[in-house]
Amino acid sequence: MHKVLLSVLLSAVLVVAGSSAVWALQSGGVAYGDLETGTVSGHNFKTMGVDIAFHMFEIGGTKIIYPPLALLDLKNAGTGGARFGEPVLLSVTNHSKKEHGFDLSADSPYAAPTSMHVQTVVKPGETKYIGIPMSDLTYVTAAGNLKYKCQLHPGHIGGILMIQK
Repeated sequence: MHKVLLSVLLSAVLVVAGSSAVWALQSGGVAYGDLETGTVSGHNFKTMGVDIAFHMFEIGGTKIIYPPLALLDLKNAGTGGARFGEPVLLSVTNHSKKEHGFDLSADSPYAAPTSMHVQTVVKPGETKYIGIPMSDLTYVTAAGNLKYKCQLHPGHIGGILMIQK
């Protein structure tokens, strides 16, 4: 009886230990920086094209992140119609007079603990670059959608990033 119980416990420990290693590989490689010095997955930001540019504006007293809907096409991007694992580069520019946040995530109570979560603060007039390894986008969400918002000001209007895989 004790041998069976010990065998079951050891199996459970091995499963838990093995799964945590997989989680570490699925997410966490997001890099923040400026265009000149930023790098992600061995790629310099300055050698990469910006996949999506986000802009923070105030229009008629309403603060928004533009565009309200963005499409990241991973099927048809890159040379020859495929991306081949190259990382994605986003830019976020704050055109307003106050600092704002940029939060990009699955934003769902059902998101896995390995789900990607990008969060940064952008000063007035500043542009920040965000490099995302393809591996982080692979496990984002089953629907392939991410939400972006200002984490500093809940009343600001954000949007949805649709990922076509």
